[in-house]
Order: sequence, then structure tokens, then C-alpha cells
Amino acid sequence: MGVTFLYAGIQHLTDPSYFDPTKPGYIGHLISQYAVGSPIHDFLLGVAEPNAVAFGYVVGVGESIIGVAILIGFLFRLAAFLGLILNFTFFLSATWNAFPFYFGSDIVFVMAWLTLLLSGPLPNLSVDGSLAKRSSHLRWLVTKTTQLGPVSGARVEAPPTAPSAPIPEQAKLYPKQVLEVNRAFDRIKQQFVSHEETQTILEFVRAFVVSLGVERKDAARILTAIGNLINRDTWEQTTEKGE
Repeated sequence: MGVTFLYAGIQHLTDPSYFDPTKPGYIGHLISQYAVGSPIHDFLLGVAEPNAVAFGYVVGVGESIIGVAILIGFLFRLAAFLGLILNFTFFLSATWNAFPFYFGSDIVFVMAWLTLLLSGPLPNLSVDGSLAKRSSHLRWLVTKTTQLGPVSGARVEAPPTAPSAPIPEQAKLYPKQVLEVNRAFDRIKQQFVSHEETQTILEFVRAFVVSLGVERKDAARILTAIGNLINRDTWEQTTEKGE
């Protein structure tokens, strides 16, 4: 939107026919054409058309300023609001007679400006964000839901955190090992599809192995022990059925 408006503003200001009453592209002639059937017919013919050159400069300069303001994020919401008003005016005049109405681009630009107006600028990629971080009085420039860094010179106390037990370095599993552990537990759980209690216990053991401080070598031992236990229970059940 910023690039589009900046381009449009420069194009208007550098087009010699735009301000020349003898040329077909003169702003006054365009206003007269736009007034036909427009709901702001009286404004166009009574105010804009008699002051066509001044109106043309206002449009060109306004588009350029709005485009630059949006690109650098300076007074972002004000620029978006002015862009919305300008495109809505164009919708009521230049593209009012477009049929179907969605063939006119101005109504699309109105919705785009509305989105930018509601969302606000990016705090870390805009002048407004930098100003808001430096002064608490300028935080209204950015959206209230955005988390900003501390204001320069302000004293910020860290929130209290609950103490946590440190995990030994040797107890941490590499991603590949975690994947192998999970696959092993999934294979074990398949043998207890109908035993919800056993599956719950296995999930606790899995969490303990992966994240609660089990050393890498002990993880393999636990899995081997669980596997042997399952194989023994399976063998005993098979023996009982045979008897």
C-alpha cells in the first residue's frame, strides 16, 4: 500500500497533462467526468472542480506523504486513516460507476487501509515503534496488545520465577535419542492396547526418561528392562494357556 500510494503520488505530480487545462488528462476534466452519477456530485462540481489544480496537488502530495509514512511506519495509523478517506472518496467518484462494484480497485484499497488502521505498525520495524520504546507517552502509536521492550532509562524489575531443579548435562538426550526412545515406547505400548492403566504408567516412564534427568545409558537400561518384563509376562501367559 505504501509503494502504491508513493508511486501514484509521484505519477500525478510529474504528469504535465494532469495540471494543464488544454490536455485531456487535466484533473478538472476528470473531476467533471467522475461527478456524473456520483453521490458526492455537488462537492465535486462545487468545490473540487473550480479548484482543480489545487485539488490535484493536494491529492498528489497527500498520496506521496501517505506512502512514505506507511513505508517507514511514522504516524502509521493516521496515515492509514487518511489513505482510507482518500480511497473512499475515489470510490464515491472515480470508480462509483464501475459495474460490478468489485471491478473498482478503490473499495479493495479501503478494506486494506482499514486492516492497517486496526493492526497498527510493526513495533520493531517502524518509527512509531522506536518512539514508543523511548517514551511511555507515545505507546499509543502502536497496538496495545504488542509487547514492547522497556522504556530507555526506566527501571524494570524481573518478575519472580519459581525455582526449578537443574537437569544434569549428562542427563539430556540428543534429539535422535529422544526419537529412538519414543519409537521404543510406542512399540511397547502396542502390546497393551486394551490396558489403559499400563499405558498411563508407560507414559509417565517415557516423560521421566526423556525430560526428568535420566542419563543416556540409564535410558537404554530402562527400556531393556521394560522389554524383558513384557516378554516374560507374555511367555508366562502363553505357558498358562498351554497348560
